[in-house]
Amino acid sequence: MFNNNTASSIIKKKLIDCGGTAYCKMLKGAPLKIWITDKGVMNSGFDGFVCEWRIFDAIVDKAKELGGTMYRGDSAAQNGAKIGTPELPLDTIDAFISVRFYGNRIGNSTLRRSTYYSAILAWAGICTNNRSRGKGGYIVLK
Repeated sequence: MFNNNTASSIIKKKLIDCGGTAYCKMLKGAPLKIWITDKGVMNSGFDGFVCEWRIFDAIVDKAKELGGTMYRGDSAAQNGAKIGTPELPLDTIDAFISVRFYGNRIGNSTLRRSTYYSAILAWAGICTNNRSRGKGGYIVLK
């Protein structure tokens, strides 16, 4: 069930240790209820959306490939930026997962999912979730 080297295993273990449900903080400090499912982590902020186990692992792998820091792209996605543009490059979390996992294409807009993935990864102690320094919010792996 667990491969202790993966983000998904760390998150699963932490949630199981909390009885399957926990609260993590969003970047602005608001609490987000999260709970474990077979497919991933559901949350109270995006009704019906499951943050999938395989996507947690892919985000961490991509962040490692980028040197440990990965921009979220959430503000650009929320404002309708197109995937692959300077505002929403392919190596931001929202563009990356949208193309790789949700069947989206370069030139399309996407949903803002990185907010939830980033908050849960930070709650699990896998990264820090940081505010923008002029280039957008980002995560840094620990």
